[in-house]
Amino acid sequence: MVRIPDQTPGKPTEHVIVYKCYNRTQHKQVCNGPTTYRAERVDQVVESLLRGIFERAKSVNEKAFVNQQVKTTAQQYQQKLKKAKADYSKAAKELTKWEDLMLASIEGTCVFTPQQIKNRMDAVQATLDDLTQQITALQDQAQESAELASDIQEQHQRLLSWAEMYDSASPEEKRMVASYIIKAVTLTRGYGIQVEFNISEAQYLSGMEMG
Repeated sequence: MVRIPDQTPGKPTEHVIVYKCYNRTQHKQVCNGPTTYRAERVDQVVESLLRGIFERAKSVNEKAFVNQQVKTTAQQYQQKLKKAKADYSKAAKELTKWEDLMLASIEGTCVFTPQQIKNRMDAVQATLDDLTQQITALQDQAQESAELASDIQEQHQRLLSWAEMYDSASPEEKRMVASYIIKAVTLTRGYGIQVEFNISEAQYLSGMEMG
């Protein structure tokens, strides 16, 4: 954020706060749009977005919200776990097939050489080892739903706290709150704005897709 003089003809000289393109100033790369944006216009959009999140946070039934979030996350883990187990079963069957072919190859009744079969068996075994690790990790994550519920409640209470103080907050305090909720703001031509959130609840409450 920098201040530059407003040189509009007929107007007294005044300094305007702007945001400068990160790619241009830090990496000397081409910007996808202007090199500067009026901070006031950007801040108004971000503030409107934050107020919308706070209003949604106030209207949410916390218990129902937490249950839904935990249920959704648990379902996602179960879907991933189901797929990992299906992939493991498929790979295990393939390994058994190659083990049978190894015996036929040694007896000279197979089109593949023992080395070719060994190479394929090693690749399939590596896949099985990777899937075993995935399954273990997913099972652990699926069991952490209680901790997830606690985290979501903590995030929700934090949002409610920020909602109470936001209107009377100083510009510095508002920027601090924004930095906790928002990870990055990307600007494009015509002041198009894309927002990446730090916390999943803010993303959900704003009506955007969860990552």
